Amino acid sequence: MSNLIEGYYHCNECDSLFESQIIGADLQNCPHCGKAVAGIAEIGPELEMDDDFLSRDAEDSLDQNLVRAGDLVSGGKTNDERVDIDVEQTTEKEKVARQLRLISIAWISLVVSAVAVVIYFNQAGDEPSISAQAEKKNTQQIETEKQAIKLALPKCMKVIKGFINASSAAAKAQYVYNGVRLSREMEAFYAARPSFRPQLTQVRVVHYQALDIPGLYAIGAICQSEVGERFEVVFIRDGKEWKIEWESFVRYSESNWTLFTTKTNGEEAEFRLYMRVMDVGEDLAGGDVLVKFYKPDVFRGRGFDGYASEGVRIPAYSVQGKIISEMARQEEAADGYDHVGLKVSNFDPEHYHRVRVRMRLLKNSEQEPRLELVRIIANHWYDPAIVQATGLPEKSE
Repeated sequence: MSNLIEGYYHCNECDSLFESQIIGADLQNCPHCGKAVAGIAEIGPELEMDDDFLSRDAEDSLDQNLVRAGDLVSGGKTNDERVDIDVEQTTEKEKVARQLRLISIAWISLVVSAVAVVIYFNQAGDEPSISAQAEKKNTQQIETEKQAIKLALPKCMKVIKGFINASSAAAKAQYVYNGVRLSREMEAFYAARPSFRPQLTQVRVVHYQALDIPGLYAIGAICQSEVGERFEVVFIRDGKEWKIEWESFVRYSESNWTLFTTKTNGEEAEFRLYMRVMDVGEDLAGGDVLVKFYKPDVFRGRGFDGYASEGVRIPAYSVQGKIISEMARQEEAADGYDHVGLKVSNFDPEHYHRVRVRMRLLKNSEQEPRLELVRIIANHWYDPAIVQATGLPEKSE
């Protein structure tokens, strides 16, 4: 509040001089006689004011200013008390503002948390729906593939009958996928096997499934002839037609496996064979892994009766030994399927592995033959131009 100016007043009644606040002479009473005073007698020397400072007009103006400032209605409080009140009021306002800010922050945090919870549970509620939709879509896709295969099977049976009954390699090539590329190999193969297969009058499908060959639409099937012989064939869609994957069908090899031991010392060749691991369990951890190879048949009756090679020993610590050990361990996990999804266990003897291998013939001074495994090239019989993956354990590729 404003500071009040003090001065001296003179009482005309009792001739007394007294000091009082300057609030207008007409408002002053003498403290001695109680009468109204006539006017101010002297101003304190600290203020150095003129005698006419507090004229009536000036007093009225000062009164009005003080009233506007609220000093006359302050109950006579001192300046320090008024400052304290201002500080208290300011502090109280700051406290209220701080509390409002904290309440606002808490409210915003609560709203954000509530929104996050709602979103989370909505997403969690949508997951079963999304999963159900994905499962439904997958089921529909499987059914669509089955229907497509069923429609394709009659055409495939017509193709295999035409292929087997064709009288020459050139005639057979028209039923073969990439037949032009394989024409030379086909000529040599059938020239060495003039009675490869008699005529086929009837054929039916025993088992079929879609295969996962990148970039191709393929069907794997086990067929049965009218005399009960079974054979396995892979059909590949070529435009609007279906063709045969020839190399896996005939188990094509560079050399005749039966006659390979009659070749010269050191000769090598690639073969599509069955490989059987003779050592099992703890025996695989020994110094050598013992395997035998069999020439796979194309047409099979009740069972496989292929001729086994002499045992071939491979050091267990070598690259090929590690591959064989890993193949034996992964056999059970494969559940009878190869890496493109063909159910090979429906056709293969138990614990026989389909391999494409490079073999070397060794002979001693007495010309006694011995086979040596140079390399396992693939764990399947497919044409490498069609199925580029080897199917071998990932660590070995």
